[in-house]
Order: sequence, then structure tokens, then C-alpha cells
Amino acid sequence: MKYCSILVAALLLAVSPAMAQKKSLRKFYREQRRHSDVMGVRIGVGRIPLKLASWIVPKSAMKEEGVPLKRLIGKVQKVKVYTLMGSQNFVDVASIQRLKQTLMDKDGFETLMEVRHEGANVFIMNKGREDELGNVVMLVQEDTEFVIVSLRTKLHMNDVNTLIEGFAKN
Repeated sequence: MKYCSILVAALLLAVSPAMAQKKSLRKFYREQRRHSDVMGVRIGVGRIPLKLASWIVPKSAMKEEGVPLKRLIGKVQKVKVYTLMGSQNFVDVASIQRLKQTLMDKDGFETLMEVRHEGANVFIMNKGREDELGNVVMLVQEDTEFVIVSLRTKLHMNDVNTLIEGFAKN
């Protein structure tokens, strides 16, 4: 019984950082969805379907375009997508800043990139060790849509560089 309780406590300590990230994103999603004119959709894909997809995808897939899709899918462990749709600019800038600050302060994320283009804002944040991306959160804001993509990966920066180079060739 003593070993069982120690094992459960260790497991909870190991899982708590991932739970905190999910909690912050879920809380933001629920707050924004409470508005009367906002419609929301959540989609999640776990480790097993992604692993099966990496086995099913043929090795030649996208090889001619220079992107090793099979290897990259195998390194993605979990994907969670939150989509909110509503009227013009229904998610205010203060709410997004508050979410970003929460992810940085409480969950230990760092800003990886911010892009603004023709009314769309993209914020990419990660929480990983050294060269590994680890957990990645992307916030995409447009006029009538707001999308949050949460990835749990084993991707390294050289994998991302290979992906960028492959798409740059096209």
C-alpha cells in the first residue's frame, strides 16, 4: 500500500504541468464560448491514432516535395484544436494577452514567434528543453475566427528546419 501511494503521488507530480496547460486553454475556451454569438468546436487526437497514421502513411508520401511527413507525424504525440467563430473581433486583445501571460507565468511557455499579416495575428509559444520543442501552443486570430492548437511533440529544431526548407522549395 505504501508503494502504491508513492507511485500515485509521483504520477500526479509528473502529469501536473500538462494538466495546467490544458486547464488554462480550456478556461479561456469556455470564457469566450459563453458569449451568445460565439460557436465553438473542440477536436483532440491522441497518441495512438497519430502513431497509426505514421504507420499507414507510405514512405513516399510527400518525398518528392522534400517533406518527410511520415517521420514528422511519428514525432507528434497529441493534438488538441479549439476553434471559436463569432462576430467581427469577438475575442478582445486583452483576453489574448491575458492567456499569453498565463501560459508564460504559470505554465512556463516562451514566445517562439509572433506574426501579424492583413488582420490576422499568429502567436506561437513553446515549452521544451534545449533543442526540443516539447509542448507547442499556437494562437491564431482572424476577424471572425480564433483557433488554438495545442501540440505535444518530440520534434527538434532541425525537424522544423527540414519542414520549412521543404515548403520553401515549392
